[in-house]
Amino acid sequence: MDPDLATLNELFTTTYRSVLKVEEVMLRHLSNGSLTLSEMHMLECIGKRKGDAAITDIAQELDITPPSVTMAVKRLEKKGFITKDRSKEDGRRVRVRLTEEGRRAETAHRYFHRQMLRAVSRALEPVQRDALLSALASINEFMRQKVEEYDGARRENA
Repeated sequence: MDPDLATLNELFTTTYRSVLKVEEVMLRHLSNGSLTLSEMHMLECIGKRKGDAAITDIAQELDITPPSVTMAVKRLEKKGFITKDRSKEDGRRVRVRLTEEGRRAETAHRYFHRQMLRAVSRALEPVQRDALLSALASINEFMRQKVEEYDGARRENA
């Protein structure tokens, strides 16, 4: 493999793992080990919707099935991070809301991300920051296209 590609691969892999590890450690500390990373991302999704979301909204945003969301919602409700109730307008729709504990966890998670990004940003010169933003935008677009391509091929073969 080309040495630059090998280095890029190593950096992608270690950076991805490092971010996950830091998030896991922070989450363990924040929730006394009671939240998983996927549960935290669900709280984050609900928090983006001002702490009030439908099961289908969550499923679409996180790209998971509604039954998976329903199971996670049950776990998070048991843990005291969310409440759920039926929509008054449409009894088939379940509304999910953050509890005070859920709001605290979601706010702390957002704060953690802001602090991490500020620290990374401070470590870079403005020209490096601009280059990083541009590179990440290109990488994200490439990945989005690949997901569409592979997802389309999967549907055609099904």
